[in-house]
Amino acid sequence: MDSVFGIGFPELVLILLIAGIVMGPHRIRQVARWLGYVTAKLQSISRTFMRQLNSELDSLDEGNELRGAMQDVQDLRRQVDDLRRELMAATINPVQQGKAALKEGQDVLQQSIAPPQLRVKMAEGNRATAVSPPAPAVDGTAVTTPVPVPNLIDVPDDPE
Repeated sequence: MDSVFGIGFPELVLILLIAGIVMGPHRIRQVARWLGYVTAKLQSISRTFMRQLNSELDSLDEGNELRGAMQDVQDLRRQVDDLRRELMAATINPVQQGKAALKEGQDVLQQSIAPPQLRVKMAEGNRATAVSPPAPAVDGTAVTTPVPVPNLIDVPDDPE
């Protein structure tokens, strides 16, 4: 125990020294006896109170209803903790799979033969569009029209 009422050991020693100087040796003995008596009396009252409280609770709980209710609460708490652990375990695997898929997608994108502009757009998550070469317009200026690139589809592996 580091402190009593927020007073540490060095402060307690200082208070006792000042009290000894102010009260004198004869009076400090009387104060110490009185403090011992009051402490013993408070402990006795505390023990009596605890005994009475326990006996009242035991008499009220003849059918062990309170103990049963406390046991039910503890069981529910354990079940909630188990469900929480299960939920956390269930979410970890899909998150790891998603991260692995993103990394794999980035690796595939880096190895792709798509033009660099298209790779940048795909990496940004935009819908990929390829740019066709400029076509001459009627007035002689070049016009570019975006050509949509089909979305990638996921084909499952052969089950054999």
